[in-house]
Amino acid sequence: MTRFASPVSALIICMNEADMIGPCLESIDFCAEIIVVDSGSTDGTLECVNGYIARGYPIRLLHNDWSGFPRQRQFSLDHATQPWCLSIDPDERVDDLLRQAIVAATRTPDSGVDGWYIRRRDWLKGYGYAHPWVLNNRLMRLFRRDVATMDLTARVHESFAVPGETRTMESGVLLHRREISIEGDLARANIYSSLKVAMMVERGKKPGLIRLVLSPLGNFLKFYVAKRYFLCGRHGFFYSMSVMIYSYATEAKFYEVLEDRDPV
Repeated sequence: MTRFASPVSALIICMNEADMIGPCLESIDFCAEIIVVDSGSTDGTLECVNGYIARGYPIRLLHNDWSGFPRQRQFSLDHATQPWCLSIDPDERVDDLLRQAIVAATRTPDSGVDGWYIRRRDWLKGYGYAHPWVLNNRLMRLFRRDVATMDLTARVHESFAVPGETRTMESGVLLHRREISIEGDLARANIYSSLKVAMMVERGKKPGLIRLVLSPLGNFLKFYVAKRYFLCGRHGFFYSMSVMIYSYATEAKFYEVLEDRDPV
């Protein structure tokens, strides 16, 4: 497989990812172009990226002050030049099977497919990558550059939208190698739930008592049972509980925000 030969622009947004971005870049050396958008790293990320540029990687290192996840991703898309784009985070790696699948999918210009969902396998602290039988989340990550759009009003869980035909890569996964402690996971759930509530308020949504009661439990069962995280032992239980806590925090904060805005 020829390096840097596939008609793909890899899109990476980052800040202070010196300990993560190297393996990510090495896993996408099949891409003809790599767009790295940094928003002000001070930990050696820029030096690391420049080191790969010196080694011949087709990287375009750009700076853009932080403007939120959707606008950063849109900025990266705006600078892409290849027919296909692969959206990937610094803490993710393309495994060998996925690499082969992406090269094959982007080799045919008139396949009729505009976007591909890719499965992502998470790393659980103290356990490692989730059990092979866990049902991994599907994410829209590979798409034709000229049809993809980004909802710039999103504050969290942003994703590129593809209006045409989409399919799921049946082989390979994105390896999500971010080791997060329970304390860090709870802190992130607190931040992300606040961002999601702000987005829901902006979009005129209303809270619901049934959702407040059932959504947290439903999300726990979805991950622990339906997605089979019980196969990861107590670490899968911790992971599923963090999803439940995030769901509860979102719904409870939503009620609290609207109650604070109502006149007494």
